[in-house]
Formats: sequence, structure tokens, C-alpha cells
Amino acid sequence: MPRRKPATTPAPAGSRLFPVYLELEIGGGSKRALVQALDRDGCYVGHCAREMISRASFATAERPRTIKLARVQLRTLGFTDWVAWSDVLKAAAKVGAEKLPAEAAARLRLELPDQQPGDHFWILMDPITGPDGEPYVFYLAAHDDGERRLLGRYVSSSRRFFPHREIVFGLPE
Repeated sequence: MPRRKPATTPAPAGSRLFPVYLELEIGGGSKRALVQALDRDGCYVGHCAREMISRASFATAERPRTIKLARVQLRTLGFTDWVAWSDVLKAAAKVGAEKLPAEAAARLRLELPDQQPGDHFWILMDPITGPDGEPYVFYLAAHDDGERRLLGRYVSSSRRFFPHREIVFGLPE
């Protein structure tokens, strides 16, 4: 079966306002304390996510600070067909979306105790290289049984995302 190419390009460059999904405090703790908090809170942390947290490229901010987050479907960025992660990063940058520090995914998992079963979204971030040398980003999900999960997902150039998929990103201050 021949591979399809994206049908459209992202929305044109320019400032775009997105509603604030959540204000999130990051920083002020160690990676170990963060993982312990996730475990205490009953969050499932997948094997890949634990591996990502253990990497040197996953760092927690020394000083606490608050960041504003937005949550949108990829179609909001102008996509009408599936796209690669690199396309998502480019389109997000064009509309002023900011990549989140990896720590934000774990902190966000802790801040969403009422996430509805079946709800899931990707974190807009620089990928973390896994032990297999491949790029991964965080993915937050509430399983159908209500179990809250922090997962790591593969985002190589061959992985495609459909326009109805949702991402969370930072808003400029």
C-alpha cells in the first residue's frame, strides 16, 4: 500500500491566542521525590516513562515556577491529515506554542486526579533518547478503568499523528 503524504501544511505563522488549560507549578524537588509522589498518588508510570525520567536529559527545575498550559487538537494547528512529530513541533512554534520541560509531564500527571477514563494527550517537548537510541515523549492517559497513567511514546519520523490527537504545550508569559 503506498504511503500517503500530509494533505495540508500547518496554519500560517503569527501569534495566536489559546485558552489556558491549566496553570502548573514545576521545580523544587528531585526526580526521586517526583517518582515517589507519582507512586504514592496511585499513578501508573510505564516502563518507558520510568526510563525517560532516569535519563540525564530529564531534569527538575531547582526553583519552583508556574507555567501556563494550553491543550488543543492538532487540527487547531492547521492539520487536516496525519503528520510527523517534527511537523507538529514546527507548526506549534509558528503559533507561539512553547515546548514543555520533561518534568512538566510528571507534575501534570499529579495535578489531574479527575481525568476522565479514555482521556489522553501528548506533551509537546523535546524528545528524550531511550536506551534503544530512539526518541520518546510523554503521554498522559486515563485508562478505561480510570487508572491514571504516565507513559513514554515513540516519536520517530515514521510515527504519524492524526488531527484529532491532542497535545499540551506551554503558553508564552
